[in-house]
Amino acid sequence: MQLGGLTGGIYRLCDWIMKFAYVNLLWLLFTIVGLGLFGIVPATASLFSVVRKWVMGETDVPVFKTFWKNYRTYFIKVNIMGLIYFIIGLVLYFDIAFFRHHTGTGATVLLVVLLMITVLYLITLMYFFPTFAHFDLSYGRYFKYTLLFGISSPVSTFIMVAGIVANYFLMNLIPGLLPFFGISGMSFVIMWAAYRTFTKIEQRKEAYRQKSTNTLKDTTES
Repeated sequence: MQLGGLTGGIYRLCDWIMKFAYVNLLWLLFTIVGLGLFGIVPATASLFSVVRKWVMGETDVPVFKTFWKNYRTYFIKVNIMGLIYFIIGLVLYFDIAFFRHHTGTGATVLLVVLLMITVLYLITLMYFFPTFAHFDLSYGRYFKYTLLFGISSPVSTFIMVAGIVANYFLMNLIPGLLPFFGISGMSFVIMWAAYRTFTKIEQRKEAYRQKSTNTLKDTTES
């Protein structure tokens, strides 16, 4: 039965609240199942796979089935990617900490360069989970594509940052929301912004392909 008016609006709102809370609890559960360190990355990737379906309009997707399928299928692959990101982040952290305690022009220049690299690293990190959920790529291509997406779409990148910051302040303001919406709400904003970028790039590619086809057709006819 399709409900309309105020009743229907309240029902849909409550339904979405339950969905976000449910997938967030699944994230917590599967993070623990993976012993935390090995569970957090595949659990996050699985959460994004569910949220991606919602963003694409598939609101009735079976949440647990989708979550579990992605968790067990990509457990090793996404953990390897997570380890690579962790190592890169660790190296950047120690390098920045090292050069912060050194004076001189050379040290200052290197520190600035490292900070710029860190910004690019954080951009690729924000785009990683949406990209992993949306595309099946080789390890190296994930780094290439996430950087490309982040740089080519500053508006979407800004929306992601704003979503992360807003989520941080909201969870600090109301800590009781953390177990139910701490990750799911923020993930939805990030996935929505990333999908916006994916769609625009696909549209550009399609327009270019169509233009090339028309040009080739005109050349052939001539």
